Amino acid sequence: MPLILMVGLPCSGKTTRAGEIQKYFTEKLNKDVILISDNEIISHMDVDKNILFLDMKKEKQLRSILHSEALKKLTKENIVILDSGNFIKGFRYELYCSSKSLSTPQCLVVCDISSTRAWQLNENRPENDRYKQETFNDLVMRYEEPNHSNRWDSPLINLQLDDTLPSEDIRKAIFDVAAPKPNQATINTPLSSTSYLYDLDKKTQDVINSIITLKKQGEEGENIEIPDFKGKYLCKLDKNISLIQLAKSRRQFLSYAKSHPSSTNDQENIINMFVQFLNKTITC
Repeated sequence: MPLILMVGLPCSGKTTRAGEIQKYFTEKLNKDVILISDNEIISHMDVDKNILFLDMKKEKQLRSILHSEALKKLTKENIVILDSGNFIKGFRYELYCSSKSLSTPQCLVVCDISSTRAWQLNENRPENDRYKQETFNDLVMRYEEPNHSNRWDSPLINLQLDDTLPSEDIRKAIFDVAAPKPNQATINTPLSSTSYLYDLDKKTQDVINSIITLKKQGEEGENIEIPDFKGKYLCKLDKNISLIQLAKSRRQFLSYAKSHPSSTNDQENIINMFVQFLNKTITC
């Protein structure tokens, strides 16, 4: 079922709109709707949001958790709403690729508001829920506005602050469309391609070697970044994960990838999908 991304500046009304969308699909259409909130995740991370968004490592960890939670919850029976700023174009693209690999429609709901108005709304919040000026300005500066001409930003529904929720438009955007076919827009890499098979074998082994290095260093915990693969995280790494399990999962992934070359047709896709596969099979 579909993935709905809330997009916008801080204090632009994303959480309010996400609640309205959840209520509409739950009460009017009797759908199972799962709402994933970055506010809840930040609370569980036990860190102030004003600190988190000025710390690149912590922010990447947050995005990794959001991505992982969204993929875990996506099924054929439910709707997932990701209530977060989703202000980085690369992150939206990553979510697009992941949802497409699951043949799941995706839609963006953009809360369109000026930074001046957003700051005014921020000032009206309780003090413990406000963004500090430095954090707010940094998020505004880094906001990459969605463009409906980009396939990962489409379909896009733009909402002004006082607009009535266009419930029917959102429903059409996610239900009156054919489910996307994984990577049909890219050129399939033939299995006979020596470079494809070499990249597949080498990149997956490089990931395994990096995980082995982490284990040798005694690294344990949740959302562990993989050395030499910036922005790629394991949901969980502990001493119970054996080298035999890692090797077995790699063999299973290689078997899948060789029979579905279109889904892993470049080095970045290979790495992304292999890490996702590990997170689904042995690290979560």
